[in-house]
Amino acid sequence: MDIKKVCVVGAGTMGSGIAQVVAQSGYEVAMLDIRQELIDRGMGGISNSLGRMVKKGTIQQADADQILARVKGTTDMKEAAKAADYVIEAVFERADVKQPVLRQLEEICPERTIIASNTSSIPISLLSSATKRPDKFIGMHFFNPVAMMRLIEVVKSLLTSDETVRISVDFGKSLGKEPVVVKDSPGFVANRIINAAGNEALKILQEDLADVEDIDKICKLAFNWPIGLFEMIDLAGADVVLDMADSIYQQTGWERYKAAPILRRIVESGYVGRKVGKGFYTMFTKG
Repeated sequence: MDIKKVCVVGAGTMGSGIAQVVAQSGYEVAMLDIRQELIDRGMGGISNSLGRMVKKGTIQQADADQILARVKGTTDMKEAAKAADYVIEAVFERADVKQPVLRQLEEICPERTIIASNTSSIPISLLSSATKRPDKFIGMHFFNPVAMMRLIEVVKSLLTSDETVRISVDFGKSLGKEPVVVKDSPGFVANRIINAAGNEALKILQEDLADVEDIDKICKLAFNWPIGLFEMIDLAGADVVLDMADSIYQQTGWERYKAAPILRRIVESGYVGRKVGKGFYTMFTKG
């Protein structure tokens, strides 16, 4: 299958990041969202990201202009998806939000089109049930920040065809990423690991054994991680992390994934991270 046109559904942090890396790799991209202001914000994020790359000397301004020109923002799903060879859904991390979107895409996309979800924890088999093409449905779990993180978890359900897996792996490699194929399961692999670690860090904070900065310092110095767990939560969004923890816990019943109460309290307080300018580092840092 020759992929030429890609549709990214969702212009938020993940959607705009995915649209950027797809455009950087030479593909034409339609970036879809429900309101023009969300499109404008997503395009602004891509422009700012490319601008930082120009300042660092990673790319030239002319290259940045060409990449940005390959991304077409739109609120018209039919226009965005009717000729797409590959669709990546990156809307809010809830099945009841994703499934109606996927049903609409099913009606619009050509039969050849592969539909992928960027979900971080929702079962691919559940999402694929919203379509009539479970063999052409797959998980493509990118990581934040998309432009920097090399991994893509390629998630194969019981009904995903080997051809869809092969095409998706090749597509991921064409983006300069490292695709790793995993089987469909709650939280897949990466988030099973990081959720358990993050939940333990939250419990340590809750027990007042150490503060946010020192827990993150330990993570970075002991494990050689580039950022700490609370920096990671602030970057991803505490609300997203909570939804992911709840999803894994509801599917498995495993106590280690039951979100620490402090995470739920900070989400209820609106301190969900960088996207709103306040998070764990705002609420719990020294002084």
